[in-house]
Amino acid sequence: MTRQPFHPSTGLSLKRIALVFLLPLLWTPAIVFSQDAVRPSLAGQATAEARRQDVDRLPYNLELGPVKFRLSATVGAEYNDNINLADDGTAFVRPLGGGPKFLVTTHTQDDVIIRPQVNIDAFWPVTQLNTLRLDLGLGYAFYIDHSNADTNAILISPGSQLAFDIFVGDFRINFHDRPSLQQDPIAELALSNVVDYGRFENTGGVSVLWDLNKILLTLGYDHYNYVSLVNDFDYLDRNSEEFSGSVQFMVASTTGIGVEGYGVLTDYDKTLLNDNIDYAVGGFLETQLSSNLKLRIAGGAQWIDFDDRTVRLFLPIAPGIVAAVPFIDHKNVMDYYANILLTHRLNATIKQTISAGHENQLGVNSNSIRLNYVRHTVSWNIIRNTLLSTEFFFEDANDSGGFIDEHLHRYGGALTLGYQLTPHVTLGARYQYTQKDSNVPLRDYQQNRVSVDGTYSF
Repeated sequence: MTRQPFHPSTGLSLKRIALVFLLPLLWTPAIVFSQDAVRPSLAGQATAEARRQDVDRLPYNLELGPVKFRLSATVGAEYNDNINLADDGTAFVRPLGGGPKFLVTTHTQDDVIIRPQVNIDAFWPVTQLNTLRLDLGLGYAFYIDHSNADTNAILISPGSQLAFDIFVGDFRINFHDRPSLQQDPIAELALSNVVDYGRFENTGGVSVLWDLNKILLTLGYDHYNYVSLVNDFDYLDRNSEEFSGSVQFMVASTTGIGVEGYGVLTDYDKTLLNDNIDYAVGGFLETQLSSNLKLRIAGGAQWIDFDDRTVRLFLPIAPGIVAAVPFIDHKNVMDYYANILLTHRLNATIKQTISAGHENQLGVNSNSIRLNYVRHTVSWNIIRNTLLSTEFFFEDANDSGGFIDEHLHRYGGALTLGYQLTPHVTLGARYQYTQKDSNVPLRDYQQNRVSVDGTYSF
């Protein structure tokens, strides 16, 4: 299918995006009245030197000229009792294209998965202030009983990046490229009855921090690409232009308030889902309530303007003939966003993080999906050479329409244990539980995962 050019629906949306970035800038001149030294600069030479010293203290195990490397290899084994996110059940289901209901039965599939991975971290101080850094995790997944689910290509871990930091006067500039290639469908809450959700994602761009002491101005641009490695999901292939900005006013040495905004223009390669413009503007508060307690609260208005109020699913209606079947959806989203992040160190050995929020995201089965979430993690460093962490999450999501139009709840938790056996060897174990409850038949599931791994740092 030929690529559809992207054309914003109206000039009004572009004006709103411009307003997102003009609002923070309009506030700035009225507040630039002083540059008293209330705190260390986040962009100055001292910060650059402190970051360089932090990296110098990292346990790199190979040095080639000015470049330092840390290399490690991990082998893990996992038992997963539901690799296809399915429900053991039977129901009468109506075909997506319409027609009489028919009986459908789904079954869970379990398997043992072997996961080798190599991790490469490199640091190059190009100058006294400017540094180039590479973090890369490369892996594979072998399924013992379902070899058809083996990795389509080399997996690239989330968090992999090539980053170049430049410190110039009051400016900190970061150029970055962040690739990821993943296959596990559990990361996408809208999916059920799927084993392989292979996709390559890449975000490349630049961010700028301008530290004026009592004012912090940030601007960012990223180009985002999504490429499906599975034919069933190639309708999600897209690229986006992402713009962001914020102005933070330091009302005290540990407290800042500000305005923030973003605008994202998304162009799908195919015409099943709709090209769109997503933008938001709001305010935020960041404060260090005590030496052990940090809080961030943000909220504002969010809009998403889609090219059409229907999504189109292409279905065969006769041998060699495919027709586009439309499904009603919402053309525009007008909603709020809100989020809170609380980090609390209870003592020298226990630290917890609590986050919650409300937002709208692009959908997999619809134009968009509305999400409410709560997440809680605790790190327990109470035994020598041992790190224990616990996780809990709850998600409530609702499709805007589309060809499934699902309302779901998903919740679960995890327990992770890491043990430093020797200076070079680390052992790990993890248990993870996830449950999804859906209002659509045969889209519920429960999943239990148990894994062990060993890492050798050279």
